[in-house]
Amino acid sequence: MEILLNDLSVHGQFQNIQDFRESVHRIMELRQAVGTKDRQLYVRKDILNRPAVATESMFNTLHKLSRDEKISVLGWIEKNGPFWTVAHDPNLWLWHGSEIVTDTAVGEAAYHVMLGEDRWLVSFTPSDWEHSPIMVMAGPSADAIAGDVPNYLQVTELEIALRQSEPSITSWEQMETRARSRFPRLTFSNDCCRHLDGQPFAPSAAKQIISRLKVLNQLMGEVDGGGNRTPEGHRLYQSHFTGDRAWFSDSSDTEKNDFKQQLTFPNPEEPGQYLFCPWHGKINNPPFRIHFAWPFRPGAPLFVAYIGLKITRR
Repeated sequence: MEILLNDLSVHGQFQNIQDFRESVHRIMELRQAVGTKDRQLYVRKDILNRPAVATESMFNTLHKLSRDEKISVLGWIEKNGPFWTVAHDPNLWLWHGSEIVTDTAVGEAAYHVMLGEDRWLVSFTPSDWEHSPIMVMAGPSADAIAGDVPNYLQVTELEIALRQSEPSITSWEQMETRARSRFPRLTFSNDCCRHLDGQPFAPSAAKQIISRLKVLNQLMGEVDGGGNRTPEGHRLYQSHFTGDRAWFSDSSDTEKNDFKQQLTFPNPEEPGQYLFCPWHGKINNPPFRIHFAWPFRPGAPLFVAYIGLKITRR
């Protein structure tokens, strides 16, 4: 889970230097609170170009603070970071209310939330962004996909949220334990994660695996009494099973023929029987795959057969 500083919450709203100073101090306190939980507050340097007091940039306004104040803030934003980078398509239409938020921290956080990943925002106060969650739409129509991003303004509320959030995963064993406990609509084979034995632990890959399992678990819960997907189920399916960047896909016909044996796993419900599981979730670096039984049976848990390196490597 990453926490981003909301660049849009600096928009020329400060009446004077003192108001700006107090708000900056609050942000630095929020940053410190994040750090005490072994996390970091991500920034992007171009926030310094945003207007702070009237039309004066944040960069110029910071130079009117004391030397220590200026060095502390600029050392973080200009030099040390950490810095977030844009993962969403710059042509993706992301909007909140009447404002386009593509290529901003708000848009980036919402993009990851829509993908099933945890992202939070921290915002300056006072500002036009003193509400939580922040709902962002992706697309130009009334049927646009929505992502709700938690937004924190005060140290106390952030500290409470951080205490309630899950700690970082530090091993494959922790990842497996968390997956089995968090996702009751999934059934894991007894040895689904043994294929990770001997693989160097990759924190980013572990987070992506959890994110993909979270979507599968959510999707299994979005089925009505007739076995049909709910509107939210359709949204999840369209977001993650379709398009060039889909998280989940079927193996190609060639892969199904060439790797049929490797993609076949024991059926946990019927001893001696087997399930062909070419459908998979994708993690690209390193090339891990999550193979599961598809299509699903309404009312039954989804069977996850394999988590490990890509089986169909050539």
